Amino acid sequence: MKTSTLLRSLALAAALVAGTAAAQVQSPQAQGNAQNQPQPAPQNAPPPPRPPEQPPTPPGPPLPTVSLESLVERVARATKKQFLIDSRAKQQVYLGTVRAEDVNYATLLAIVRINGMAATTIDGRVNIVPDFVIRSELAVPLVQKDDPSIPADEWVSRVITTTKAETSSMVPILRPLLPQAAHLSAMCGMCEPGAQKCTNCRQLIVVDRYANVQRITELVRMLDQ
Repeated sequence: MKTSTLLRSLALAAALVAGTAAAQVQSPQAQGNAQNQPQPAPQNAPPPPRPPEQPPTPPGPPLPTVSLESLVERVARATKKQFLIDSRAKQQVYLGTVRAEDVNYATLLAIVRINGMAATTIDGRVNIVPDFVIRSELAVPLVQKDDPSIPADEWVSRVITTTKAETSSMVPILRPLLPQAAHLSAMCGMCEPGAQKCTNCRQLIVVDRYANVQRITELVRMLDQ
């Protein structure tokens, strides 16, 4: 009995020694973890310094502009054309590197285009308006055959007819090639009762600058082969 009691006492003492040693080994790690935890900032601590503000970039010199009316008067004298300028059109226009004395009718229309306006001829008079009203407020003339006398930047309308391809499938392909102010839509005939899809869409209506109308016409002809 005494021997077994002594053995139990020795085993208990060994367990106590092992537990104390493990606690001593873990305590530095626990202290390290406690030190790595973020400490709350004191309530009266000053705010962090703000980064230095960058000086604003100085604006460049204003773009050189001229009066639209002066350009129109110059072209009107040279071409004998009559012009109507919408009251909402810009009064000052940017010329780029073109000299005012070198502006002819075609160049005037290009200047009008890059300044956010559009021009079309109605009843012999050239109408200059903001481009966002050109297709809705003006009766843009219908030009079915190519005419070399029409400047590239004059606005026209055209109906393009196909013989094989469905024009409804062309609209999503061709529409990104037109500016926002232009118009492109497919014309379809009457569908049969109960039909889920019309198969007789053979016409496109396009309103845009003459050069782009020519480009769209050529693309449609190629897709219709």
